[in-house]
Amino acid sequence: MVIERKIRLHSLTDIKDFIILASKYKCDVKIKTKNKIVDGKSMMGIISLLRHQPLTVVAKGDDADDFAGQLDRTDFKIQ
Repeated sequence: MVIERKIRLHSLTDIKDFIILASKYKCDVKIKTKNKIVDGKSMMGIISLLRHQPLTVVAKGDDADDFAGQLDRTDFKIQ
């Protein structure tokens, strides 16, 4: 299963909280902009994208749907 969601991360605390959430799941989590894709479980990778808002999260794997469900309950998700 592959899911995509648009998110905004406004602070280092948001990034930390996102990484904690993503790290609970085995699925591959990537964050992308028009020109760059980084590991969604990497603090430095995500920081390098902060000026490109909103960001797109792509999760792929057996528990991607569960991850998306939890992500949908956060303030990161853009409605």
